[in-house]
Amino acid sequence: INAEYGEGRELQNSFFYSTDFLYFLELNKEVGASSWLTAKPYRHLGFELNHQEFTDAIALRYGFSILNLPSHCTCGEANSPDHALSCGNGGFSIMRHNEVRDALAEAASHAGIKGVEIEKVLLPCENHNLPLTANIAPDARMDVFGVGLWGRLQKTYIDVKIFHPEAKSYKKKSIRSLYNYHESCKKRSHNRRVVEVEQGGFSPFVMATTGGLAPEADRIVRTLAGRISTKHRGTTYIEAISFLRTRIRFALLR
Repeated sequence: INAEYGEGRELQNSFFYSTDFLYFLELNKEVGASSWLTAKPYRHLGFELNHQEFTDAIALRYGFSILNLPSHCTCGEANSPDHALSCGNGGFSIMRHNEVRDALAEAASHAGIKGVEIEKVLLPCENHNLPLTANIAPDARMDVFGVGLWGRLQKTYIDVKIFHPEAKSYKKKSIRSLYNYHESCKKRSHNRRVVEVEQGGFSPFVMATTGGLAPEADRIVRTLAGRISTKHRGTTYIEAISFLRTRIRFALLR
């Protein structure tokens, strides 16, 4: 804080009572968003960060500048923490997405969901009258597939979406409205095709870069935790859901 805003109490108070800092506090108070801070650093579970990763994570948590951040992104734009978390260049957004996808698939397998697959290609849909908003690409695929999440023989298709709530276009929107917006976009794109062509159910897994989960994603995590506690005797529901939230949070930090 001293490096960012000076050592004067008046300058620091102007930050702590600013609208931006209060918004960061709101994001950090979401369930599971701060789980990485209290986790024991078990290396075999991936619950560890090196010095640079920890420093960057704290800076992002409170909206501070990141030390030694390149002045320009590979896309040519001026760089900043917000830009770095939103830009698709360089492959980092894809890596972050895939880490969360893999953590989710791993949890589904651990919970006893059958036939878990990642990047499952959808069936062709040329002969179906789908809405204009539907994704009709021949190579469209879902991030995670499994049987038995919502029903004993029901096929479930999950697609992951990670967004940065501090992006300029989101500045005046509440986090709840952003969750609803991205869930609705995912459903408009995939739900009809999955239901009519695949004869399955579609669930969007939307989360913010700050670690918060949208309602549907939270429902998935809670359901998986319940399955894990039932399947693995000696593991309580509280232990299972705490582990899942922490596992997904660390995947996001990577």
